[in-house]
Amino acid sequence: MKKSGQLIIGFIVAGLALWYTLRNVSMDKLLNSFTEVEYAYLVPTFLLMALTYVARAIRWKALVQPIQPVKTWDLYSPLMIGFMAGVLPARAGELVRAYLLGKKVNLSFASSLATIVVERLFDLVMLLALFAGILVFSGDIFGDVAWQGIPIRTLAFNFGLISIGLVAGLMVFIFLLAFQYETAMKGVHWVIRPFPEKLQLKIVELTGTFSQGLSVVKSVRSLVGITLTSALVWGLIVLQYYPLYWAYDLHDKSAESLVLLTVMICILITVLPTPAFLGSFNAGVLIALHQIMGESEVAAVSLSFVAWTINFAVIFMGGIYFMLHDHVSVKKLVEIEQED
Repeated sequence: MKKSGQLIIGFIVAGLALWYTLRNVSMDKLLNSFTEVEYAYLVPTFLLMALTYVARAIRWKALVQPIQPVKTWDLYSPLMIGFMAGVLPARAGELVRAYLLGKKVNLSFASSLATIVVERLFDLVMLLALFAGILVFSGDIFGDVAWQGIPIRTLAFNFGLISIGLVAGLMVFIFLLAFQYETAMKGVHWVIRPFPEKLQLKIVELTGTFSQGLSVVKSVRSLVGITLTSALVWGLIVLQYYPLYWAYDLHDKSAESLVLLTVMICILITVLPTPAFLGSFNAGVLIALHQIMGESEVAAVSLSFVAWTINFAVIFMGGIYFMLHDHVSVKKLVEIEQED
């Protein structure tokens, strides 16, 4: 599918998700809710959201360090520009991150991408841990709530099963590439047999270079470092919404509610990938806070837009700053995305 088609579909999905979020809310009440927010709590929200990207940069260093010595500061530029490029179709922000990292620290694109793949693998593991905690210790919280006729608990459970399958498959492939390279390559050759010979050679070459970026999985010390920094990242991701609970004076300000909110947002932005997560993020907040936790629908919708706006502002401000600092043009970002 052409990139323009992917972008159009993304905006259509975003529009439908926004319609779902706003369909029962009076615009007058929604606009009025913005005037009743305790704006003092938006400052710590902004700072916590910014800190999540600091933690991401620290974690990324733990992934890159075994391959190429790097300073944490050098990672902020590709990190923030990459997240800002997430408005491009097909989550091209990851490709931008890999490309800019390679240029920044003289690392191959495939090796750079490998660090991001491992990073996402740890993200899935952390998300599954949060998800499991909700199901095991607070499974009754979902009750009989449904979304589009599908019970939320069923939706969450199926998402968990799919995620477990993806994590298991990636872990096996990464382990084989790192420790049983020849066995892994036999599997790659078997999978790519139907492809043209020229494409087969390219895939084999990229896979070989990709394997060089998996040094982190060969070091116990590096694995401990990435595990601890992943816990820090996800701790901040959960905590970043807490000041907004006070800004809107929600009834339930428990850790259970925060974890549920985080899990539902992650499920929706994964199932419904939209440009900049607009719409899917808002629907996730609505389902978590209103349909499951029973908070006011207006408050849930209003909070979703405030949270999305602050997070987007953090990403946009960071991305623009580093684009100017490193002289990266918008044209270059588009060229990187089109090379995918």
